[in-house]
Amino acid sequence: MASIYTYRNILHMNVRVDGKQHRKSTGLTDTKENRLKVQLEIMPNFVNSLKYPTSDIKLEFYIKKFLEGKKHLAKEVTYKRYKNTIDKWILNQYGKKKVTDINYTIAKNYIHTQYNLNKTAKSVELYITIFSGILQEAVFDGVITNNPFKSIKKRKKKKPIIVPFSADEVRLLLENTTGWLHNYIGLASHTGLRSGEMLALKWSNIDDKYIYIRATRDRGIDTEPKTVSSVRDIPIFDTVRGFIQKQRELTGHLEYVFNSKLDEPWCHTGSICEFHWYPLLDRLGLKRRRIYELRHTFATNMLNSGYFKVTEIAHLMGHTTTEYLFNVYSKFIESEKDRIPLDKSIY
Repeated sequence: MASIYTYRNILHMNVRVDGKQHRKSTGLTDTKENRLKVQLEIMPNFVNSLKYPTSDIKLEFYIKKFLEGKKHLAKEVTYKRYKNTIDKWILNQYGKKKVTDINYTIAKNYIHTQYNLNKTAKSVELYITIFSGILQEAVFDGVITNNPFKSIKKRKKKKPIIVPFSADEVRLLLENTTGWLHNYIGLASHTGLRSGEMLALKWSNIDDKYIYIRATRDRGIDTEPKTVSSVRDIPIFDTVRGFIQKQRELTGHLEYVFNSKLDEPWCHTGSICEFHWYPLLDRLGLKRRRIYELRHTFATNMLNSGYFKVTEIAHLMGHTTTEYLFNVYSKFIESEKDRIPLDKSIY
């Protein structure tokens, strides 16, 4: 039995557990919004704290609570990534542990385990964020006072090594491919679309003048792009029309532009790379690199052409500012360096 009552305009809770009555002030004034907050959030936490002494609460309790919150707030693909990570790395190993027993040493060993498995700094940061988020729920409930992950210094992320293709290498790739792979390489290297944007591309997103980027695809799920600037309209250059027309002849009757042999849209680029992309690079004697490098190839060649303003290229790439272009591609830019007038004086 649980109820809410007001004393001196402050909301209080009255709860009976195991025959004992417990009263507690919420510290909140009596308003409609605060009553709803007490009813949906504060009261259930108070009841749980009475039913399950803090020293006995297992991590699995807060895992469930963490996932319930993310299910309503995070994108579907993000929620699935969180759940898969928890199922694989947290639930089985730590789910039955008491929350109060998870200390700095356990947190640090968890992180070291991931690095020993050669996980990237980006992946490990995600694993830390998830585990830390679970424990933070316990902090909010007062079950623990400190989150051990907050005391661990994060490793610096290594900047990804950009290895764009040269113009000759792009021509070599196109000359030695046919069908959808030829069109994929052509479109990616001439538009700078991200891999997820390529997979999410539908024929309804293409007309005579523009390619309309409205979604990205990851793990078989289409979602809105991460940033506002990623939602953009890319003009169809003359060099792109041929690839679009050839691909339309192959999949124009389907919803998505690029599909597997089962006429289903690709879930991710993993299969493309394993069975098509890497074998192609090996056959041509080219260094293995991510298919995402086609996007970087577009950026560097656009910058080196000298035909376009940096702001225009940033828009085509889906960047909010030009800063990222200079930070990532500066060492690949030849056009600006070669045009510096050496015979001029600024004084």
